[in-house]
Amino acid sequence: MVLPIGDINPTRRRTFVLWTLLAINVGVFGYQALVLEGCEQLIFVYQWAAIPQELLTGAPLSGTELEATLGECAPLAGEKNVWLPVVTSMFLHGGLAHLLGNMIFLAVFGDNVEDRLGHARFLLFYLAGGGVATAAFVALQPSATVPLVGASGAIAAVLGAYLICFPRARVLTIVPFPLYLLALLIPGVRIRRWLIIVAVVGLPAWLLLTGWFVVQAMAANDPVGDMVAYEAHVAGFLAGIVLVLLLDMRRSRRGQQPFHPDRRPPPPRG
Repeated sequence: MVLPIGDINPTRRRTFVLWTLLAINVGVFGYQALVLEGCEQLIFVYQWAAIPQELLTGAPLSGTELEATLGECAPLAGEKNVWLPVVTSMFLHGGLAHLLGNMIFLAVFGDNVEDRLGHARFLLFYLAGGGVATAAFVALQPSATVPLVGASGAIAAVLGAYLICFPRARVLTIVPFPLYLLALLIPGVRIRRWLIIVAVVGLPAWLLLTGWFVVQAMAANDPVGDMVAYEAHVAGFLAGIVLVLLLDMRRSRRGQQPFHPDRRPPPPRG
C-alpha cells in the first residue's frame, strides 16, 4: 500500500471549500462514534446512508429487509427519505481508518483541484462525482441492502480531475519496502527520504493515480470482494476525468482558457 502525504504543487488562493468538506466529514464521524451508541449508531447510518435497493425502487426497505440489516434495532427505525442519502452518504464513514484514508487523499489532491476549478464549481464537481459513483454502484448492485457510505466516490472524482489538470505534478508518497526499490529503476521517480521499512518517494501524479486506478479496477473485478465499493471508486474516477473534459469543451467554445494543460507542442523558434 502506498500513501500520498503531500504534493509539490502550490495553489494561488485559499481552498476553504476543501477544508469545509474535511471538517464536515470529521465532525459527522465524531458525532457518530463518540455521541451515539448501540442502536443509535446503526439507525443513524441507515437513515443517512445510500442503499442501492431503496434508490432503485424509490421506497425504504421492507420490515423483513430492515430486520436483516439492523437486527434487533429495526423497530426503532423511523421514516426515511431514500433520496437524501445520495448526498449525505458521502459524509459517513465505516471506521477511523476509512475516514483517515479518505481525508488524506482529499487534503493532498483537493486543494489544487479547487484552486483550478474555483470554489463553487469545485463543490458542485465534488457532489456530482460522488453522485455518479453512487449511481454506478446502484446499477451494478441493484439488489444490495447493505448501506453504502463514504466520500470515496467523490474523492475518486477529484483524483481523476487532478490527473487531467496536473499530470506532471510531483506527489510525495510513503512506499513500503521492498516496493520503494523500484524507484531506483523507474525514470522520473526518486527516493527523497529513506526510513528502511518505508521511504518517501517523489512520484509524478500520472504514475501514482494511474496505478491507483488500476488497483481499484482489479479489485472491482475480484469475485471474492472485501465489502469495499471499488465499483464506486472506478466510476467516480472516470466521472472526474469526463467532467473536466466536458467543462473544457464548454470553455473552449467560449474562448476561455481550459482547466487542463495545453499539450500541443510549442511553435518552432525562428
